[in-house]
Amino acid sequence: MWAFLVEQPNLPYTIAFACVLALGVFEAFALVIGLSMMSALDQWVPIDADYDAEVSPGGLTGIAGWLCLNRLPLLIWFVLALTSFAIAGYIVNFISFNVAGLLLPQLFTLPIAIVASAFSCRYFGRVLADHLPKNESSAISLDDLSGYVATITLGCAIKGMPSEAVVRDKHQQKHYVLVEPETSGIEFASGTQVVLLKREGRVWSATRFDN
Repeated sequence: MWAFLVEQPNLPYTIAFACVLALGVFEAFALVIGLSMMSALDQWVPIDADYDAEVSPGGLTGIAGWLCLNRLPLLIWFVLALTSFAIAGYIVNFISFNVAGLLLPQLFTLPIAIVASAFSCRYFGRVLADHLPKNESSAISLDDLSGYVATITLGCAIKGMPSEAVVRDKHQQKHYVLVEPETSGIEFASGTQVVLLKREGRVWSATRFDN
C-alpha cells in the first residue's frame, strides 16, 4: 500500500492528501489553544465576498460561484478540493494498475484529477453548504457599511488615489475596503479613523472621524 502511494505517478495525490492531514492537525492544535485556523483564513483573505451585479457571470466571479468557493468556509473548501483531487488520482491509477499492471503518467492523470476535483467542489460543495450551520443574521452587504468607522491601514489616501482601510461591522466581522476623502485637498494617513459615506464601485468616499 505504501509503495503504491509513494510511486512517482502518485506523488501529487499523496502530497495533496498529506496537506489535508496537516490542515486537520493544525486546526485541532489551534482549537486546543483557543484559536481557529478556519476563521483566521476567512478573515485573512482581503477580498470581501460581496459580488456586484455588474460583474460578468463568465469571469472569475462566475468560476468561483460555480466551484462553490463563495458558499463554503475557505478551509473546508481547500480540504474538499485537495481530498477530491487525491482520491480521483488514486482511483485512476488503481484501475490502471489492476487492468494494465502499470501506473499512468501524471500527464494523463493530473487533468482527470483536476476536472474531478472541480466537479466535486461544484456538487459536493453545494451539499456541504446546504448542511453546514448557517448564521444568516451575520451576513451584511458592503452598502450596509455606510456610517461605520474605518481605519486606514496602508499608505495615504487622497482624492483619486484611494487606500486600503479596515472596518468592523455590527457582528465584529472585518471588511477591507478602499477609501478616499470626500473632497480634494484632504489626506488620510495610515492609522487615521474615517467615517464611510458613500460607495462608488469599489471605492468609498469618507470623512475624518472626530472623537
